[in-house]
Amino acid sequence: MGDGFIWRAADVASADWSGTAQLDQRRSADFAQLAGLDSEKWLIVGFDIRDGDHGHELRVVAVDRDLIPEAADVFPKIAAEHGGQIPATEFLVHDVEPYEVLQAITRRFELRLRARGTKDLPIRIIGQSEGPEQPFV
Repeated sequence: MGDGFIWRAADVASADWSGTAQLDQRRSADFAQLAGLDSEKWLIVGFDIRDGDHGHELRVVAVDRDLIPEAADVFPKIAAEHGGQIPATEFLVHDVEPYEVLQAITRRFELRLRARGTKDLPIRIIGQSEGPEQPFV
């Protein structure tokens, strides 16, 4: 892989929707273990769920715990020791359903996407209602 690549925000060709997400992880959930990693060796610092050839796939980005100093505010220190970047490994996680892992680690989760044409415009909610009576088929 050579010098690797910078992990960045989601980016798809002709994105019709874009936005943000935030997740409050359950303290009892061992994310590394759910992803099949040794939680004593790896600290997960990022993850993504993306469309793969045969469905959705989960990828986790983890830092080798040997790089973590015994101090507070460890990520800036790791980055300072590595040219301003946090060195990490990206793992493609096999044999898991990404949304089951997401549900297992989540205490609270919010995903907000907006249509491309509304990107820089405020959206004011002027009413609230229940969804359709018929479920999705």
